[in-house]
Amino acid sequence: MFLTHVNNAATLVAAFFLSLPLAAAPRAYITNQLGDSVSVIETASNTVIETIEVPGKPAGIAVAPDGSRVYVTTPKSGEVAVIDTVSNKLIAQVPVSAGALGITTDRTGKTIFIADWYKNIVSVVDAESLEVKKTIPVGQSPSGLAVSPDNRWLYVANRLDNSVSQIDLETLRIRNTTKVGEHPFGLTIDSRGEKIYVANVESDDVTVLSRDHLKRIATVKVKMLPYAAALALDDSLLFVTNQDDGTVSVIDTETLQEKAVISVGDKPEGIDTLPGGRFVYVANWFDDNVSVIDALSLEVIDTIETGGGSRAFGQFIVGD
Repeated sequence: MFLTHVNNAATLVAAFFLSLPLAAAPRAYITNQLGDSVSVIETASNTVIETIEVPGKPAGIAVAPDGSRVYVTTPKSGEVAVIDTVSNKLIAQVPVSAGALGITTDRTGKTIFIADWYKNIVSVVDAESLEVKKTIPVGQSPSGLAVSPDNRWLYVANRLDNSVSQIDLETLRIRNTTKVGEHPFGLTIDSRGEKIYVANVESDDVTVLSRDHLKRIATVKVKMLPYAAALALDDSLLFVTNQDDGTVSVIDTETLQEKAVISVGDKPEGIDTLPGGRFVYVANWFDDNVSVIDALSLEVIDTIETGGGSRAFGQFIVGD
């Protein structure tokens, strides 16, 4: 009965996207750190259609707002790699810094932000020239980055400082820094830019912050070693990867209570949601695969084999 239900759900995903023009089907770009590659998943069929070689142990990932490029941090080589999403070819590799990990873009696509784990800075990179324009000092070991929907704020998780910084993108200066849980890593922002959700690896919880003055609203306990988070179903549910449990916690964003725990692969890390908000993709580092969760049924409906050490830390879905 369970397998029949799962197969029917997977068929529903494929039928939905196959009814659209091929160009409209979103794709997931998964960094495989141990395999020195990026797997390209066509979400209409949940199959890998391309494997792109990216040397330097690719980890962090971001998508240009127009979907034309994917940016990947390669911590071993200290570079940012650029993938053209039309050709699915690696078109550039540019030195940034040895500690490059977390990465995101602003909402215009003109600027890339890269967190340097070792130097405790965020590099501001021109997306056209790929040159570093400025560096912003932040807390110790910055990791996750996220830009607000109005393009006003950049949020930075400072892992070893147990804090989150809010940077004004008009001045490129820190406006606020707030203490959160222990060792924050991934973070995400709701579609209104009002709430920031921070996964705290060592305290096994999620801190909820408000945009105004970066005040703490709540702390929600999850499972062991929460790593990253993504919203689904019009921001009504927050999905959090728990590394040591091999699970994803589901938090009701109205009540701020954990409402479900879903088993996925071993050491889940990166997580992102397809446009429409129903299907959530989870990269499982130790299992070299991606789990697909239906946010309505709260079940895994597919598992996709990718490459060695799938991490996909950041935004990795391309397409509307």
